[in-house]
Amino acid sequence: MRCLDEDLATFAATTGTWLRREPVLHNVLLTLVADRLSGDVPLSGAERFVRVVDGGATVGAVVHTPPHGPLLGAVSTTVAQALADHFVRATPPLVEVNGPVPAVAEFAQRYADRVAGSAVPGTAQRILSLDAVRPPVVVAGRARPATPADRDLLIDWAAAYARETVPGGPPVDPRGQIDARLWHGDLLWLWVEAGGPVAMAWLSRPVAGVVRVSGVYTPPRWRGRGFASGCVAHVSRHALEAGATRCTLYTDLANPTSNKIYQALGYRPVSDAAQWRLIPA
Repeated sequence: MRCLDEDLATFAATTGTWLRREPVLHNVLLTLVADRLSGDVPLSGAERFVRVVDGGATVGAVVHTPPHGPLLGAVSTTVAQALADHFVRATPPLVEVNGPVPAVAEFAQRYADRVAGSAVPGTAQRILSLDAVRPPVVVAGRARPATPADRDLLIDWAAAYARETVPGGPPVDPRGQIDARLWHGDLLWLWVEAGGPVAMAWLSRPVAGVVRVSGVYTPPRWRGRGFASGCVAHVSRHALEAGATRCTLYTDLANPTSNKIYQALGYRPVSDAAQWRLIPA
């Protein structure tokens, strides 16, 4: 079994079939690659695209886009161990790793053992998928696509979302993500009520027929009124009507409210994922 560092174009060509076998589990990986191939997200030069081969066949893949930790594909525990051994030489040392359970735990523990550090479970998530929307009860307001005039508001809300979902994480500059989605026209949505925005949700462009819903955020003063449910239902239906075969999203297992809301809309669990923090000796 070998771990190969590849350039973006080679990685996309060699891992594409393997990644598309699990288009929901691998949606983030597929999107990371597609956005950089298209130029929507410029390469920084620090990325690593690693493919695992066994007997000539691709059996795993991981993308590392600093300052975020590596994101694993849905690999076996044996492949996860091989990847951890490969990343022991990473400079600077890894501070986190993300991916499906149980591979991510195996990677984290193996890496920590190899560098004489420790691995601590971080955020626990569940990947959900939907192919038909079950509308929520009547929610006041309506959805509309965001426009460039909303840019400052979207940046403020995206920064607040990042602080809430990854407390203590590295500072996030959401301007690039916001601008890329505004450029494509219908990837950023706002729920408006009484004339003003009260919630938002983001869409990714479809990859292998799957669209990911993310960035679901309602400022504290407007929570508890169903605005997020209305917004997620609308953008999910919009994506399906535009040709996606499935929508997916990630939920925080520590937030039972959001899990209940999404499942009420028709989302169903597919797999669990997690972040592990890696602490040097």
